Amino acid sequence: MKRTILLALGWLAAAAGLYVALVMLEFDWNLYDWQPRLDLKASGLIFGTLAAFAAMWCLARVSCNRFSRGVSLAACLALLALAVYVLPSEPMTQGLFAREAASPLWYRAARFVLLALSSVFWVLGLLRRRQRPAQNRPTKEPAAPVR
Repeated sequence: MKRTILLALGWLAAAAGLYVALVMLEFDWNLYDWQPRLDLKASGLIFGTLAAFAAMWCLARVSCNRFSRGVSLAACLALLALAVYVLPSEPMTQGLFAREAASPLWYRAARFVLLALSSVFWVLGLLRRRQRPAQNRPTKEPAAPVR
């Protein structure tokens, strides 16, 4: 039971870490206007994103019970919904957050791919679990009894 709870908490922590890193990178690069700079803060946030992906990849490989898979599916679907939400360009508005130009398509597409990648890990983990019992089945007929 401990392992199940720890796996579920690991999925939630990895999903939250990915979300926080991407939101902070969005604030750093794209809050008022599109101004990307690869400084120490951005490098740390990119490293945090990679660490969250490594955690999700490992968790997808070892999550095998229903509860942890359910929590991981909910987290992946939430990230996928967020990916679809952030894909369109930002509206050009007036006032405090007025923009001269929207962020480029490659940036929005990269955000989409990064947020959807957790779902890819989840599906690959599911396929791996479904193939595992097939690999353990005997391929030859049982040997005839010795007389």
